[in-house]
Amino acid sequence: MAKEMTDRIIINGDDFGISPGVNQAIEQLHRQGRLTSVSIMANMAWSAEALAYAKAAPDLHVGVHFNLTTGRPLLPVEQVPSLVNSAGVFYKMHTLLPRMVAGLVRPEEMETELTAQMERCLDYGLKPHHVDTHQHLHALTTVGNLVAQLMDRYGVATVRNPDFSAFVVPPTGRNRLVQKRVRRTGKNVIRSTQEMIGRKSILLDGPANRSDQLVYLRSYVRRGEAALDSVRACFSDLDGRTLEIIAHPAVADDVLSDLSNYVEGREQELEFLGSDRFFALLRDVKE
Repeated sequence: MAKEMTDRIIINGDDFGISPGVNQAIEQLHRQGRLTSVSIMANMAWSAEALAYAKAAPDLHVGVHFNLTTGRPLLPVEQVPSLVNSAGVFYKMHTLLPRMVAGLVRPEEMETELTAQMERCLDYGLKPHHVDTHQHLHALTTVGNLVAQLMDRYGVATVRNPDFSAFVVPPTGRNRLVQKRVRRTGKNVIRSTQEMIGRKSILLDGPANRSDQLVYLRSYVRRGEAALDSVRACFSDLDGRTLEIIAHPAVADDVLSDLSNYVEGREQELEFLGSDRFFALLRDVKE
């Protein structure tokens, strides 16, 4: 396929900085040429390693993965008390959202913490190429508006599309994208987030979306041998659209298992992206 096709395909490594095993996987895949884009969680204990690696990799598109639901804030807890529990840790999504609805979360604290996360990336000499949020929190209008303001302030042009109708999973054995309805397998992947955020809270007016279509790689690797055919279908049927494949590769470690309930699948994603079969598919696309 022509180069213009590869320009419309983004394979992005999310959660860069969340744990040593995630960093190891993303760095390995970047060196292998399997992904050229990452989103960094700047507040995590292993963020410094991710930021340093990104600084030394000029061909890597680096984005800020704004985070208000995992780990500790960058700012002292005294500056963001409405965002953290008694242990000084961010509230989990299922707790944060009801607190926001009840007016217990101060928007100005969210803004100052997100600003600190952006500034930490800048402190490493990075110029963010894009932004997105952990667990798609920017689908909430309040957070989405804050993200849009920060993008304007720091000159970041694109954001991951928070509209859940952009998520697509082509059915196994059929060579086309599903444009308007997320297939059952894909729906299972994003259902919990969609239910918590609610369709009416999606930010519909803001900065340019980074891509027209979004795919969770985790919904593919569960298909076993059919995974490659599904990804190939996405690559071949873009029809002028851009596609972002959201990947969460990792080498399992104790840090990650304490922070996420998605661990084994991350190892499967690493195996898939690092496989000879996937490399051959990328080679065919580039040709």
